[in-house]
Amino acid sequence: MIFSSSVPTNVRVPVSVAEYLAGRFTYRSVSEWSEIIREGRVCINGACCAESDFVKAGDTLSYDPGDFEEPAADLSYTIIYEDDWIIGVNKPGNLLVHRAGRSFRNNLVYRLRFDNSPAYPECHPVHRLDRETSGVVLVAKNSAQGAVFGKLFAEGRVTKRYKAVVEGRPDFQTPFVIDGAISEERRPGDRCKFRVDGAGKPASTVIEGVRHIDNGFSLLAVRPVTGRTHQIRVHLASVGFPIAGDRLYGSGAGLHRQALHCESLAFVHPHTGAACEIVAALPEDINKLRRGSLYGPRLIL
Repeated sequence: MIFSSSVPTNVRVPVSVAEYLAGRFTYRSVSEWSEIIREGRVCINGACCAESDFVKAGDTLSYDPGDFEEPAADLSYTIIYEDDWIIGVNKPGNLLVHRAGRSFRNNLVYRLRFDNSPAYPECHPVHRLDRETSGVVLVAKNSAQGAVFGKLFAEGRVTKRYKAVVEGRPDFQTPFVIDGAISEERRPGDRCKFRVDGAGKPASTVIEGVRHIDNGFSLLAVRPVTGRTHQIRVHLASVGFPIAGDRLYGSGAGLHRQALHCESLAFVHPHTGAACEIVAALPEDINKLRRGSLYGPRLIL
């Protein structure tokens, strides 16, 4: 199978094909990409390229990856909403939204475009969730609608609600607002990529409900007001209650993945003018943790 990638307009030039590919697809080094180019498996705009060639904005690179094994992924997504412009997908944990690394086929976009029945060959995700975060993903049926619905997110006109199981027993009164600017900075010896930092971008998260669980965890109803990368994970860890299973910002205890689920997206539909809410039920792995059945007495919340 041949994979293609368009060179963006902000590409740093001059940059060789191998350097560009190593920066774009980091699972191979420059020397490894150089070897693949010498084997004639990389083309620029349909013509096989040489190791000495350079890329420019707008070029289309195509690549024959040969035989390889992709990382395992949970492909059990379900379509829970559809109209003439968008679909709503309930994404499981351990599934990328976009292609990354060696996950050429094992990602939501590829499956919707090529393997779904019916297929959505021009679909574009309007936003994204982390690989391990489950729940509602809004997908436009084409790029034009991606821009229309993307504007709703950019202007803060989408209400997002999450459920999170966290380590510990928060005692704050709800609604509890976490206002903490988030910056992208990895300090020496620190594995966390994002952190609460006054010099970062403004970020606000509202905790709308708390339920304690007998297994030492708590279930939180969370509404992010802004949409920074890793925002909920960073904010909850910053107040001492990291998400269960989060190996980056917490201890990783509690679940095989981070126990974060996008429960609903609500907005006024730009084409119909009607209120639209897309809801995805909690998946069974978080439900078990929520009930306490993994770690202690069963408790229905």
